[in-house]
Amino acid sequence: MKKIKNILGLCSAVACAILMASCDNNEEILVDPNASFDAVLEVRESGIINPNVDVTVDANTASTIKSKVSFVTTSKDMARLYITQNIKNQGETIYKPTESIDLKADGAIDLTNKNSKNFEFQFSLPVPSGIGTTGTVVYSFWTTTGNGDFRDKTQRFALGTGTITMKFGTASNPATGLASVKSYADVKLSAPTADGLSKTFVSLLDGKTYNVSAGIEYVSLWDIGYLYSVTADGATLRAPYNYPAIAIDIPAKASTTNEELNKVYFKKSTAITATLFASVAISSDLNSVVVGEEVPSIAVTQLVVNDIVEFVDQYGKKGLLKVLEVNAGNGSDKFIRIAIKVQP
Repeated sequence: MKKIKNILGLCSAVACAILMASCDNNEEILVDPNASFDAVLEVRESGIINPNVDVTVDANTASTIKSKVSFVTTSKDMARLYITQNIKNQGETIYKPTESIDLKADGAIDLTNKNSKNFEFQFSLPVPSGIGTTGTVVYSFWTTTGNGDFRDKTQRFALGTGTITMKFGTASNPATGLASVKSYADVKLSAPTADGLSKTFVSLLDGKTYNVSAGIEYVSLWDIGYLYSVTADGATLRAPYNYPAIAIDIPAKASTTNEELNKVYFKKSTAITATLFASVAISSDLNSVVVGEEVPSIAVTQLVVNDIVEFVDQYGKKGLLKVLEVNAGNGSDKFIRIAIKVQP
């Protein structure tokens, strides 16, 4: 019986090893040598490169384009491949390939030791519908030496940035100021709990909420956090950077450092009414927001229902938030609800 158990254990270990190797190889996106491509992107540390590729498309006749992406470096070990999509200059968003591949928790492609110096992948990139007869869709590709940031290409940068640009008709996009704001109508942030499992932080990238126990994979996404102080501060919104350890020790819970945490600068607005907040629709509507980038500004305190707060995030995006509800106190059932509008 002991021998049978040993054999079964060995088989299980072998099966796991095979499965892990299969995942790590990103076999689903390895290039078919017999395939033809609509776009070929080549990014090299040196030598001949083709880092920016344009493709004319028509959403009425194509739902995807077949692309080949290759990166070659000699001086750095690439750990992750990041991809973003920018539709009609409305702002970059995370692009997760539709192929079944090995993604890191933050949405980046895991590059194995085999791919750390060079890789050649193929992707079927969506041709979004609803673009009309003019505009662009830009896919950006870059690699990092470790955990990167979809909104900051310089973080642990390795190689890039390469782009594949889909052009519709005249490829003319709306002016930047005319881009629609990102709007999150009802965001609930819970008071922090000692176990780090409360959804206390929101990302301005997509309006999703996170707990700090999600760890280092998501640290670059956390922008605004909540806590309630029984002292004079009361209901408080603040940046993850310098977040009070007495409420929750983010570096310890998320296995990171304080310097890795995002800064956002706030001030209560005295000029913007609820009516003006409701009317904000395009990026230029937020141009008047001005917040000083001083340490005290990384928090806004004594919040009550209908307060309007102006803010500027770490990436220079301006925004407004409105307090919808405060369930005062600490504990897993206590929270603040806010509405957010921010530049794309």
